Amino acid sequence: MEAQITVLSTRHSAAKKLFKSGTQSLDTYLQQYALQDQKKLQSVCFVFENKQGQLLGFYTLSASAIDANLLDRQTLSILNAKYQQIPAILIGRFAIDQTFQHQGFGKLLLMDALRRCTKQAEEMGACAVFVDPIDESAHSFYLKFGFHALPNQSKLFIPIKTLQLLFQAFD
Repeated sequence: MEAQITVLSTRHSAAKKLFKSGTQSLDTYLQQYALQDQKKLQSVCFVFENKQGQLLGFYTLSASAIDANLLDRQTLSILNAKYQQIPAILIGRFAIDQTFQHQGFGKLLLMDALRRCTKQAEEMGACAVFVDPIDESAHSFYLKFGFHALPNQSKLFIPIKTLQLLFQAFD
């Protein structure tokens, strides 16, 4: 299947109305708020579309920071964090259309997101990628790809250093 990942734009108006992930809040976000957030420079929405223009999935990225007080010593050590606010990148929303779930597209979309995060971190400075999974299924998905749980929080993270090593092995 030929597909590409691009930044959401007005040309996706019809396709995003047909997107159904099975999670109403994610569908509503894509259909009503993602472009608004981009215009406000709050996040960027990347869509995975096939040759026919169908949206297979999407994710959002935004700059973020996490308060060092929310992290335990082990996490601070892993991130080599020295400041009160630790620069990070947030994968804020992530969904695959129900028609395309369980076909490996989530893995492809996540790898694209993590590759982009790694490049951006090297250009602007960030030591981790954070996610706040919407449910237990999403939580398990991220753990399979090397994300670490934060103590007493639903957030997960993966260090940029881990991603650098991963992508160097494939380049």
